[in-house]
Amino acid sequence: MSGDDLFFTTLREWVERSTHRSMLAFIRHNRESALSLSQVNTLFRLYHHSPSQVTDLADHLGITMAAVSQLLNQLIDAGYIHRSTSTTDRRVKLIGLSEQGRAVVENSMRARHAWIDEFALLFSPSEKQGLLPWLELLNDRTEKLGPKNDLKCDHEVDTPK
Repeated sequence: MSGDDLFFTTLREWVERSTHRSMLAFIRHNRESALSLSQVNTLFRLYHHSPSQVTDLADHLGITMAAVSQLLNQLIDAGYIHRSTSTTDRRVKLIGLSEQGRAVVENSMRARHAWIDEFALLFSPSEKQGLLPWLELLNDRTEKLGPKNDLKCDHEVDTPK
């Protein structure tokens, strides 16, 4: 196997294993919250891009205005989001994340990242120090890929802005 082939294989293996661990915890946590995947996706979108117009949410989710309205009404009733009117155009309705909704998203992210705490304990202090520049390089190169599918979403990370 060539050096490039070994690099790609090893990198893919790391991505698959880490994604599997993160998603397993994410799915488990969200099942316990009794929210649908579309509801969770909406809350995460609002966490990163709040407030948002209803049409933007429908486009992001790939669903009709009727479907997004029904979904939003459920989230409003649960206290996770709120609806307001744009200050520049009263015809435009904006959807924002409530404190309760923000807490749901942050709890979900903590659950998804919990395995990393355990994983980090497997490394000695010197190993962590040696890996740190490489992790920073990976983060930098990942950032340089930029957005691909959503031009309105120029930077999505799991940290509050």
